[in-house]
Amino acid sequence: MKRTSKILLLFSCVLLLASCKDSPEKQLEQMRGEWVHVKGHPAFTLSETGGEYTVTRKANIRGKVLETAYQVSEQDGKLFIGTGFAILLTYDKERDRIILSPGGEYKRVINPKNKKR
Repeated sequence: MKRTSKILLLFSCVLLLASCKDSPEKQLEQMRGEWVHVKGHPAFTLSETGGEYTVTRKANIRGKVLETAYQVSEQDGKLFIGTGFAILLTYDKERDRIILSPGGEYKRVINPKNKKR
């Protein structure tokens, strides 16, 4: 009987911890906005249109602004940016940072006009 109680208690704790983690959809909602790399790599915007999430990257090449959009998808509870390569997209809620792997760490742009946090 004690063993069964311990197993039920352990199972309850696991379920509680699992429910604390935000779903990929909830994470995407929280990540919407403009992001800039902490070391100056190209910035991007994460937006939602009709239930689909997109990462849009702007690059200034020889005086022309080129805009490229990539679809965000979920696979096995993980978020990926579809660039032709597997770019893992994770969100640190406490620090309000996005980590792209590969790609590095991005912070939210608070003042889009000045691109400053």
